[in-house]
Amino acid sequence: MFKRNAIIFVDGSNFYHNSKSIIKESKRINFNCLAQFICDKFNLKLKQVRYYNAIPDISDNKEIYYNHLGFLDKLRKENIIVKIRKLKYIKKLKIKIEKGVDVLIASDMIRKSLVEKECDVCVLISGDADFIPSIQIIKNAGYEAIICSPKDGFSNELRQGNFRYLILKEGDLDKCLN
Repeated sequence: MFKRNAIIFVDGSNFYHNSKSIIKESKRINFNCLAQFICDKFNLKLKQVRYYNAIPDISDNKEIYYNHLGFLDKLRKENIIVKIRKLKYIKKLKIKIEKGVDVLIASDMIRKSLVEKECDVCVLISGDADFIPSIQIIKNAGYEAIICSPKDGFSNELRQGNFRYLILKEGDLDKCLN
């Protein structure tokens, strides 16, 4: 049976925060395992896993910084493509926020499906409704985008869109814990 090619796009920060209630902090998810689980569920051929996140500044906390770099290096050794941006400090609010990661994911989804034609299906692991415009562009061009996220933080707007989605449950994630 013919399987359509899929690329998995992981919004790292969104997934981390949405899954905290069902994954013990000492455990890490195996994203290759999770990607294969999702592809099997939708009868897709996994072509690639791409992980996106922002990294803290070394001056904030060296231990967190080096732990984060170690985590990203581990992902690269598992043949996961890692794309990063730096956290931005907003002086007025005295907070650090992720800037540019969602745009990077959205543009890569469009580029990989519509421009480079490397996949027929973009699978987004995120619960963020900000992706709806890019998902709609992909869909209007005759490709598919599937959204996957734990229930916590999974936007109702995404689930009410005209695309397939999967709510990742504790049992699903347990199969892919390191």
